[in-house]
Amino acid sequence: MDYMTDKQMEILLKLVADKFEACENMDDVKKAIQDVKEMAKKDMKQ
Repeated sequence: MDYMTDKQMEILLKLVADKFEACENMDDVKKAIQDVKEMAKKDMKQ
């Protein structure tokens, strides 16, 4: 199993934080959660 480096984790968390920071309402939050889940699925397939 591959583990992320601290730098990779930092970059990933910043991307997620930026996505949620841009949310203005709950619909935006739901969309951000869905986007993050989709990104996670893609990462698991590699």
